[in-house]
Amino acid sequence: MFDVPYDRARFRSGIKWSKHETEVIPAWVADMDFDPPPAVIETLQGYLDRGDLGYARLVDQLSPAFAAWQNKHHGWQPDVGRIRVFTSALHALEAALWNCTSPGDGVVVFTPIYYPFLDAIEKSGRRLVDVPLDPDGWRIDADRLAAAVDDGTRVVLFCTPHNPTGRVFDEDEIRAVADIAERHNLLVISDEIWGDLTHDAPHRPLATCDERFGGRLMTLGSASKAFNIAGLRCAVAHVDNAPLNKIFDSMSGHLQGAPSTLGVAATVAAWTLCDDWLAALRQTLADRRDHLERRLAERIPSVGFDVPEATYLAWLDFNATSLSADPAAFLLEHAGVALSSGPQFGTGGRGFARLNFATSTEIIDDLVDRIARAVPD
Repeated sequence: MFDVPYDRARFRSGIKWSKHETEVIPAWVADMDFDPPPAVIETLQGYLDRGDLGYARLVDQLSPAFAAWQNKHHGWQPDVGRIRVFTSALHALEAALWNCTSPGDGVVVFTPIYYPFLDAIEKSGRRLVDVPLDPDGWRIDADRLAAAVDDGTRVVLFCTPHNPTGRVFDEDEIRAVADIAERHNLLVISDEIWGDLTHDAPHRPLATCDERFGGRLMTLGSASKAFNIAGLRCAVAHVDNAPLNKIFDSMSGHLQGAPSTLGVAATVAAWTLCDDWLAALRQTLADRRDHLERRLAERIPSVGFDVPEATYLAWLDFNATSLSADPAAFLLEHAGVALSSGPQFGTGGRGFARLNFATSTEIIDDLVDRIARAVPD
């Protein structure tokens, strides 16, 4: 089920396999090489067989499906009346950022961080409030956070589980964020689209972690990562913030966008029919993560990484090697391997690269062997 042959993966039209020359092995963008769940494919095939591509008729089912999924798997019962539908988590994040802050307002991020967060801040004219994670375990430093936030800070962009490090933040770290959010009356936008892909610690939705997040939280959710349907463009946001809900209520519905018919159908199928498939996927990803760790230790012990507690992303540390500040650029040219560039993830990214291990063991072995041959002794 989770061993996609090279030929099947290579001839897909998505950007992961089509961006580079055919001899390059891609492990950069966060798409899995696995097929989506059979129930999702069967659902989509039914729509195609019927020619059923009119306006989405299941949008009203998205919010209850999300709420039921969260309650069943993560112990959180979202208020269905506060759930809004978007085309992607980033769409929801940017809609909130543009409409609840002003140019020059401060936005907290914990770097290294998924780089579209940084782009969203820069391109909206907001001010980056950079709080670097401690590289010894990629932890949130409460004192560093408190020192960085000022009276002009308005928002915290949170990512749990964390991309790119794979951290699942603990109670002390989350308490530090709640302290600051309460003290400065900050909106917290929590990207939780990786929450279904934890390995060593359960995902705890931020809404369940500390009562001080109540009334100041926007939680982003999607089936895109866990079920490999990102290209279908469908996400939800639970908005527990009265001012932001008022803003969204005042906006034209078309400005807020809408997912496609197939995106809605696939997402509802994922959240209602695919529990067993997800359980098998999580075990497979844990096995592939462990396989990658062993292979790196055998072939390139100078390349390190903190084994991720979640996601299918490995944040590889090349600082003990002689590679440049941007190992991904070197490896693309000299190894035919496409990784995500560490420096684009902000502070803490120098000397790092992100590798996607949601693929076959054959491809992981080929990736590691190519990197090993290219890394100077």
